[in-house]
Amino acid sequence: MKILVINGHPDKGSFCQEIFRTIVENIDSNHHELESINLNEIDFDPVLRYGYRKRMEEDSFILRSQELIQWADHFIFVYPIWWSSMPSLLKGWIDRVFTPGIAYSANNKGSFILNYLRGQQFKKLLKGKTASIYATSMAPTWWYKVFSGSINIPDSYGISVLKNAVLNHCGIKTKEVSILGELGREVNTNSTRQKYLQKVAEEVKALDKEKVWFI
Repeated sequence: MKILVINGHPDKGSFCQEIFRTIVENIDSNHHELESINLNEIDFDPVLRYGYRKRMEEDSFILRSQELIQWADHFIFVYPIWWSSMPSLLKGWIDRVFTPGIAYSANNKGSFILNYLRGQQFKKLLKGKTASIYATSMAPTWWYKVFSGSINIPDSYGISVLKNAVLNHCGIKTKEVSILGELGREVNTNSTRQKYLQKVAEEVKALDKEKVWFI
C-alpha cells in the first residue's frame, strides 16, 4: 500500500511531532511504500489568494503534494484540534492542494439541488482511497467519541470537517480516528503520552484492519 503521512502542527516541538515520528518509524517498509509531509518544515504560502477565480503562480511543493495525493492509497493526518478545527497551516495546505480537477470536480451547469439529488453535482476524483486521523485536544477524548459523528456541536468539527467535508467529498473513506484528549492538563501525564505512542505504533502496523479507534 502507498501511504502518505501529513503532519499539520506548526510547532516542531509539539506532541503531534512525536506522533508523526512514531508513525513514520513504525510503518512496515516491507509491505508499504511511504511518503511524508511535515508542514512545519516547508516554506510555502498556505493562502489560496484568489480563491478559484484564477490560478496562483506554480509552486513546486504544491505540485508535488498534488502528485502525492493522487499517488497515495492511504492518508494519515496528524494535527491538533484548535478552536474546534485544524490549524490554519494544514487548512491552507488542503486549500491549495485539494483543488478542482485534482481532488474533485463540480458541475457548474443547471440546478445545484437537482444535480446533487441526481448524483451529478460533484465527482469524487480520489475515490477508493482511505485515511486515518490522529488528533490531539485539550477536551476529553470521550467528548469526541460521543459527538464527532453527525451531531453538529462545535467541538465535533475538529474531526468532522476533515473527515466529512474534505475527505469524503473527494471520495476518501476514513477508516481510523485516534484522539489523545486533555493534552496540556494534569491528568495527561508523560506516562499517558508514552502509552498513546505505543498504541499509535501498534495501529500503523495493522492498517488493513477496518476499525475506528478512540483512545
